[in-house]
Amino acid sequence: MTLEQLLAETELGLSQIQQVDLPALQQAKDWQSKYRILMQLGKKIPAIPEKMKQQQLLVKGCESRAWLLHYYNKPADQHLFVLDSEARIVKGLMAIMLCLVNGMNNQQLKKFDLTQAFDKLQLKPYLSQSRGNGLAAMVQKINSCCH
Repeated sequence: MTLEQLLAETELGLSQIQQVDLPALQQAKDWQSKYRILMQLGKKIPAIPEKMKQQQLLVKGCESRAWLLHYYNKPADQHLFVLDSEARIVKGLMAIMLCLVNGMNNQQLKKFDLTQAFDKLQLKPYLSQSRGNGLAAMVQKINSCCH
């Protein structure tokens, strides 16, 4: 799989998650329902091929291994991301984060408060401290892409 294919398939998956799954997640009343949705999200995003899983893509601070690939399309001023994780729940949580930022330009990404936007989904009370730390590390890695 080429980088272009990976970016295109990820963008398609993130678009579907944003349109269909995020509203369902927000309407789900209990943690079990939310958890089921989160577990399915990772399946909508292509896996990063093993040969592309380089050490510098690892998100430091995640308990399970998670990779974030960032591509900046300079002519379009557009930040594109690809993610993968060994843990399905982590991949689902990361997919939600990327739904919120994928395709943003430099100015949008610098101004956007990803933590605040993610908190509005009211998932943090259900997450372990280590998952919360992993999400904070993910936010930091995304924010570092435009600085």
